[in-house]
Amino acid sequence: MGGNYNGNTVFYKKAVDSTLTLKDVFSDVFKKHAKQDGERLFVAGTSTTTPNESEMLSGWTKPWLFIRILGIGFGILLLLYILVAQGYGLLASSPFAFIGSFIVPLAVLLFYWEMNIPRNIPLYQVLLVLLVGGVISLIITGLLNSVLSMDNLPVYFAPFVEEPAKLAAAFIFLKKFNKNYILNGILIGGAVGAGFAAIESSGYYLQNGMDTMILRAFDAPGGHVLWAAMYCGMLIAVKGKEDLQFSHLLKTDFLKYFGAAVLLHFIWNTPFSIFSVPFFGDIKFVILIVIGWFILLSVIKKGISQVVNVTAGNQAGAAAGQPAQAQSQMMLCGMTGMYAGQSVPLSAGRLVFGREPSICNIIFPPATQGISRQHCTVTFDGRTVFVCDDNSSNGTFINGQRLAPGAQTPLYPGQQFWLGNKDVMFELRS
Repeated sequence: MGGNYNGNTVFYKKAVDSTLTLKDVFSDVFKKHAKQDGERLFVAGTSTTTPNESEMLSGWTKPWLFIRILGIGFGILLLLYILVAQGYGLLASSPFAFIGSFIVPLAVLLFYWEMNIPRNIPLYQVLLVLLVGGVISLIITGLLNSVLSMDNLPVYFAPFVEEPAKLAAAFIFLKKFNKNYILNGILIGGAVGAGFAAIESSGYYLQNGMDTMILRAFDAPGGHVLWAAMYCGMLIAVKGKEDLQFSHLLKTDFLKYFGAAVLLHFIWNTPFSIFSVPFFGDIKFVILIVIGWFILLSVIKKGISQVVNVTAGNQAGAAAGQPAQAQSQMMLCGMTGMYAGQSVPLSAGRLVFGREPSICNIIFPPATQGISRQHCTVTFDGRTVFVCDDNSSNGTFINGQRLAPGAQTPLYPGQQFWLGNKDVMFELRS
């Protein structure tokens, strides 16, 4: 991968190779940053500041601002705790205390916003989704509880209405914004989850007091703001470049992550404990938070890989033997999967698709299911494009027809081919 990319070259390569860790993501949180760095962050996402695809990587820096907000949030929570302990309950029960309900989910949301490498959604829009999406999801939750008569059921049944409610609210915004980046899905889903968490925590504070609010604030990073981000990111992954449709909700990859969120939420609400720990209430919640973040990291990896491959489309073209900025009459367009949104111009040469970096130009992470080490080859002789299946395990298809291994099959403009299944699909355009 060429270019300096603000010192993030190794970071991007790890994401593509699926070796990225949480340590890599959070490695810049305590580094010093100039005032101008924060100013550039807050103006990102407007029509004049959104970078084009070729500049997304070079202008992005790893998250750092969110940790400052999180520190302020925990400082406020500590101050409120001290006020209550010292008998200043009146001050702690004032509207000032509601900050504790919002600031931790907001800090996690700010992390998602900083991780949004495309920088194509302004902060004011994110905050709008937080407020409106949180209200909509709570209203839907109330309606589902009423229709399904779940109000009298144990609290661990709540995930079966709350997660669909958040998904429904997020679906509205995802369809309206019509974004194709996985990191966008994480951000929008996280915004809805943050709004849901903040408003719900405010209600619990009014009912049960400061102790409950502080407990929920410390647990917030592993709750609604995390769960909604997980499956909304995957929803964008499965839809690819297509317009978002209800049918995408039935995709296996999406259902896996949605089911994981429901399961985590269910275990979270079940009335069993392991042993108590300060601030978090029980070690059970700490374990669930860690599991949830490792699941989210897998979605973040997919999102970064997608952006890297979109930005590096010219590099893939160069690897096929063409100048980086060359224009061609033939072009491969990613429709679904990690290459969705990428356009690779074709010139005389060949592109090899697969998981093995040493032999492939179009590379998939090692853990990608259905893709062989060397899956298929696309060649262009200057007039006709051919697709050849390289004895892959799950096959290569053109418009639903499985190709015979080793045979050069013409691919014409408007036709689509996919690797293993339609989750990794490309279309030839002229």
